[in-house]
Amino acid sequence: MLISKKDLLKDTGISYGQLYRWKRENLIPEEWFIKQSSYTGQETFFPREKILNRIKAIQELKDKYSLEELSKILSPEISQRIFTIEDFNIIEEIDMDLVLIFIEIFNKSSFSFIEMIIIIAFSKFKKEFYEVNKVNYVSMINGIKQYCEKLKNIEYMLLIYNKSKDYYAALCSNSSEVFMDKGLELIKVIKLDDISSIVKIKYKNSLNFKFD
Repeated sequence: MLISKKDLLKDTGISYGQLYRWKRENLIPEEWFIKQSSYTGQETFFPREKILNRIKAIQELKDKYSLEELSKILSPEISQRIFTIEDFNIIEEIDMDLVLIFIEIFNKSSFSFIEMIIIIAFSKFKKEFYEVNKVNYVSMINGIKQYCEKLKNIEYMLLIYNKSKDYYAALCSNSSEVFMDKGLELIKVIKLDDISSIVKIKYKNSLNFKFD
């Protein structure tokens, strides 16, 4: 769903100048400015949920961080930091039982930023779908393991499907459509970039994030 520039400025209380300043500072992605024909000529629209959430975050954080820091926090840029068990104990969104499964399947005890975000995504799913058992998680995590190392950014979604109480996971780019077997029911979509923004803000100091 889209929102027009006129309605966006009205609903958020920001000015035209602020909007385009934030665009120049890379706080709002260029691709979110969508030009479409209208009865008045050409009008600019935005993905409604994304832009409203982004402006809310900017308004809440602009007095705490510089615009350069905000750009790093809100961007899909990833940290090169490696995360250990000790780090995971700090992150309250992480389910430590799932960490043990990741350690077993990946055969390592430290993980990249993207892998850490995926662990949080599965943790979010587990919190909501508590009836899913360990065997299902082992199967899902095994299913996406080979793709985790290929991800270069966090502009992806974790998709969870169900079929007769068997669960399947998939990773899909935010900009891609997914056409799956109609026998699979899509039960959860988790955006990795949303998790990333929250983690960068919440744990910026305690985990000492550095972004190149």
